[in-house]
Amino acid sequence: MGIKELIEKRAALLAEAQKPETTAERFAEIRSEVERLNFTIEEMQKAAESEQREEELRAARKPNGKPADGTVFDQNKTDAETRKAAEIEAIETRAKDLKAGKHASVEHRAVSSTQTPLSVLASGEINPAFEQVGTLDRLVKNVHLENANAESYKAPFAKTIGEGGITSEGAAATSAEPTFGYATINKIKITAYAEVNEEVEKLPAADYVSAVEDAVVGAWRKKVVGQIVNGSGTDELVGIANAPTSIITAAQRKTIATIDENTLDEIVFDYGGDEDVEGDAYLILNKLTLKEFAKVKGTDKRRVYEIVVRGNTGTINGIPFVCTSKVSAFGNVADGAAYLYYGKLHGYELALFSTLDVTKSTDYKFKEGVTAYKVVGFVGGSPAMYNGFMSVQKKAKTT
Repeated sequence: MGIKELIEKRAALLAEAQKPETTAERFAEIRSEVERLNFTIEEMQKAAESEQREEELRAARKPNGKPADGTVFDQNKTDAETRKAAEIEAIETRAKDLKAGKHASVEHRAVSSTQTPLSVLASGEINPAFEQVGTLDRLVKNVHLENANAESYKAPFAKTIGEGGITSEGAAATSAEPTFGYATINKIKITAYAEVNEEVEKLPAADYVSAVEDAVVGAWRKKVVGQIVNGSGTDELVGIANAPTSIITAAQRKTIATIDENTLDEIVFDYGGDEDVEGDAYLILNKLTLKEFAKVKGTDKRRVYEIVVRGNTGTINGIPFVCTSKVSAFGNVADGAAYLYYGKLHGYELALFSTLDVTKSTDYKFKEGVTAYKVVGFVGGSPAMYNGFMSVQKKAKTT
């Protein structure tokens, strides 16, 4: 395929990229293909220019091997060596003329040279930052209500059951009514917004547009994670830390002043009902609190806790955990404040009242050439299991 065909193909791709129906994935493919075409066209143009220079040099020679300006060529030398010799001779002649004062009569001849520009190469891959969102929003129970057209809903849960009794013949049966409760989950609007100069969208190699879109969605999810833990319930989600006593009683707020070899047992065995040791509950804690568990040593100087880490999740002596920066670290909390939560993650309901709407606009700051990205999602959330979570808080040591 010749240069002309390649240029026509490039123009067609650029025209397709400007169409409003072109998806982000197709846009990235077009940009990559255009870059390859640019490189191929440039190399073919360089080769054509080099061949043209060689033709001009050969045409300038006379049949006796001399060029039009009288410089003698050695037929055994390469063209490059011949050009270099001609340039040296021209420079020496110019120097002699200047020394002799022949400023006006000297013929100013151009000395040709070939320069190779140093290209600035750009990587096609953007190195990511450290994880800043976490996975708590994906581990809790997600309830899809995108088509429900509702502003709120009530999530029912069982609280207690009664106990049967021995009944004499003809007597009334023993009353054993179960009790229930419910969590009210209201729809809350959460948004995230970012602006990017149009020059960024046109950067040649790396897919900055996708990176910006991912970052805005990540910012939205980061807010949701924070709300799951700390939402106040007033125009916000109901966070685990602020669950009403009708859902999580005061008895589920445990005080542990230090993290030692007994801490995990105190949490696990004090959680839940009277019958079972719950094996599917998670520790929700800061990474620096996890570090405090890792520092606990026995009398043999070996670690008491075997910690297995897989990103922001893992296990401590087989008990699963999830890390989030939205829970304060043990070393940073005030006395009486919570530094850890323990419970069943499906006991928190995250209601998705709408699909996540990611939009892009060039209208708002068209004059400045700024592209705006916005994410909008309607969600709600609350603990929705009776005493489904235990909070562990810190207090001052006694002396």
